[in-house]
Amino acid sequence: MNLRVDLGGRRVLVTGASSGIGAAACRSIVAAGGSVAMLARRKDRLEELRAELGERAVAVPCDVTDLQALQGAVEEAARSLTGLDGVVTVAGRSMVGTIASGTPERWQELINLNLVGPLATIRYAIDHFPTGGRRDIVIVGSTGAITPMVGVGIYAASKRGLRAASDALRLELAHSDINVSCVMPGMFDTEGLTIEGMVFDGEIPPSDIPYFAGDGGPGAAADLADAITFVISRPEGFCINELVARPTGQLNP
Repeated sequence: MNLRVDLGGRRVLVTGASSGIGAAACRSIVAAGGSVAMLARRKDRLEELRAELGERAVAVPCDVTDLQALQGAVEEAARSLTGLDGVVTVAGRSMVGTIASGTPERWQELINLNLVGPLATIRYAIDHFPTGGRRDIVIVGSTGAITPMVGVGIYAASKRGLRAASDALRLELAHSDINVSCVMPGMFDTEGLTIEGMVFDGEIPPSDIPYFAGDGGPGAAADLADAITFVISRPEGFCINELVARPTGQLNP
């Protein structure tokens, strides 16, 4: 049995890299021998992480919703790493509130961040993939895409859109032997679970839906990051197309 996780020589672009799952993914990839181009809005946090990770990490400040800047940032990332053979799209936010009372302009902002931004990143990144070898696209979605819950309709729509796009991308890129994986995490310890990290729009409906069994709580972002690293470390010709990951005690979503 060969379960080695070796990313030696691999060059991976990670969005949402300044905190949470994105930062943890960068740490995990570098620990496995890979190099990362870390893309996020917060330059100061990226620089701190770059200093922590060393010479196999480069910081590329950018907002994924600024499409013109994003294309240039992906090009910069590819130049810095002399190419790309992987992209992990993590950047996104949560939104809570009913559709019937919400604000369409704010929905558009969220969809630009959660859906258009990741797909645009992938669109620009694949131009820098080599013609052979292991190449990976990992789209980080959410269990909100598969488990309906009241009050998160717009957020769930953006994440369900990512899942649909992942299916289409798999078919589009199969002839090029490019792997496409959709990782759908439940509740992990990130800024997205904090009051500061959420967008509140419209009425917040009452809910008695249990999130965890017993004393359960959010999982560690590092554990999910290691699962992402495992996904992109598999041999050529093998792909984990979907991965749903929750803390053991999570009940919903």
